[in-house]
Amino acid sequence: MLISTVSHDFGTRVVLLESAELERFSVYGFSIEYPPVCRFEFNPKSRREKGDVVIHFPDKEKLFLSWGDLATVQKNFQTVKGQADHSMKVMMKSRNVGKVQRLSDTPLEVNSHKAAYNQVRFDELSLGGVFFSKTRATKRLTYSVHIHCQESSRYFVIYTILSPSAPEDFESLFTRMAKSFVCHHGPSTR
Repeated sequence: MLISTVSHDFGTRVVLLESAELERFSVYGFSIEYPPVCRFEFNPKSRREKGDVVIHFPDKEKLFLSWGDLATVQKNFQTVKGQADHSMKVMMKSRNVGKVQRLSDTPLEVNSHKAAYNQVRFDELSLGGVFFSKTRATKRLTYSVHIHCQESSRYFVIYTILSPSAPEDFESLFTRMAKSFVCHHGPSTR
């Protein structure tokens, strides 16, 4: 997939084509490949043990990478799938989320770990109309990968919530980036 930017009167949009070269971003002992057209935004409270970073694409799409203490999350979720299922339940309870449909719930191999990969379609609800009397539903798509890494004693969540104008092949870029994720170096114990 080749990534290029195309400028229009209404802004710049990332075009995903075949065989793109990606660069590697590394911090706090983990890394991920990303398109060179992206920019990074750190939560100022991030540190080695817990934090998050946003990867911004020129077409306004965003990929989020969050991490935290594995022991803390394992008190509530013994498995990575349990954590991923809980994340979906929390999303479904949100006031601005309508109809939810899980399109994919499959394991994904990431840095020798069995990660939980989810693809979900949902309606994002917003008030509109005169005096906010009508509710509008915008179709949205989200992809997420949850990882539990014993070696680094951290969990990681990589996710995106796509805008309605997202490139149709963004899933292949998201999957490629997720599979490139390195949460520890050396052989895995799991």
